[in-house]
Amino acid sequence: MQRRSFLTGLAGLGLIGPAAAQGETWPTRPIRLVVGFAAGGATDIVGRLIAPGLGERLGQTIYVENRAGAGGNLAAASVAQADPDGYTLMLATPGPETINPTIYDRLPFDPQKDFAPIALLCSILDVLAVPVDRPWKSVEDLIDDARARPGAITFSSSGIGSPSHVALLLLQALTGINVVHVPYRGGGPMMGDFLAGRIDATIGTGPVLLPLGESGRIRILGVATAKRSPLAPTIPAISEAVPGYEMVNWIGLSAPARTPPALIARIHQAAVATLADPELRSKLTQQAAVPTPLGPEEYKAHIKAEHARWTPLLKAAKAKAE
Repeated sequence: MQRRSFLTGLAGLGLIGPAAAQGETWPTRPIRLVVGFAAGGATDIVGRLIAPGLGERLGQTIYVENRAGAGGNLAAASVAQADPDGYTLMLATPGPETINPTIYDRLPFDPQKDFAPIALLCSILDVLAVPVDRPWKSVEDLIDDARARPGAITFSSSGIGSPSHVALLLLQALTGINVVHVPYRGGGPMMGDFLAGRIDATIGTGPVLLPLGESGRIRILGVATAKRSPLAPTIPAISEAVPGYEMVNWIGLSAPARTPPALIARIHQAAVATLADPELRSKLTQQAAVPTPLGPEEYKAHIKAEHARWTPLLKAAKAKAE
């Protein structure tokens, strides 16, 4: 009798758990990767780059399902309510588990109990940018002008509690500047007004803003990493003008809580192997994304630390989702 048939028979007799038997056969059908943002955005692009290699290593197709809305909450709720059988995964971002618990009065999921962390996948470079017709040539220029003219400079974000909003709150907290926050419902509308010159400044994702800076349509003043990034080595770090400034926009991989540990381990191993592929790493670099693989326990600790870091900042700003 083959090993698989033998284990299936034991499971049918109740002599081994269903998770053990499932681990022998899984996956037998396509796996759903839920993304909480619209197609074409930075998170979606990273998900679609990673999915083929991850699926190849797991021996099954992985398809991306976009569930945009409520700062990632719709996607997170879909995953939280899914069967914990390894066939639903979430491409996780900071919102649902580290930011939204503070800015939403109620969530359709429990961020601490409803997800099983699998791996931190990568970080995406954020940058501070201004229209080319604005006078500021450096972060220092912008900060000095904002201090001299409180409430005169506008900063856009892709929404209340979005990483771009949190990045602005951190800049204000460390510098004491008073600027006008203009939140949008998504990155598309925000970029439309920004490129039209109706907004003075923004902190957003490198995949969107860096090419615009290279083409001369906007001016990049700084990167949000603690030190200069190898992805854009000629651009100063914001921290050079604002000591202590660092905003890391990250992407991880999670599953519904109670997903069998054997499946979590297999998916994690496949994710690490996928991120080690030189061709994929090159494609991620083109999207200003740096692979930063962490295991399930390390990723869980990362989420906890991020939540602890941003909660006081959001509460002090009285940030609430609309």
